[in-house]
Amino acid sequence: MRSPPKIMLAWVMAVAVPVAAGVVLTGFLTLAPYDMMVELVRSHFPAIVGLPVAAVFAVFLVVVLQQTSGPVKFEGLGFRFEGTSGQVVLWVFTFLSIAGAIKLLW
Repeated sequence: MRSPPKIMLAWVMAVAVPVAAGVVLTGFLTLAPYDMMVELVRSHFPAIVGLPVAAVFAVFLVVVLQQTSGPVKFEGLGFRFEGTSGQVVLWVFTFLSIAGAIKLLW
């Protein structure tokens, strides 16, 4: 049975993107001087540490809300989101609010 190209592309991207990110990160960590990495993290801490933590925390909130209250549904501004689309939109709003708070408070 042949898979549709859309499904095959999704699987290729699901594997290729993390592998490519890992290769780039490993290359940077092994080739960049230690002093440069320390200075980079020190000067851009909210972007290097804060945004990934905000993304993980937003995923945590969306997953916990789904587990405690069932499928995520909401309506607003003339739009109606249910199921996976509701989770994606909730994640985006949560992430943007956390990122905005990091920007505001840093």
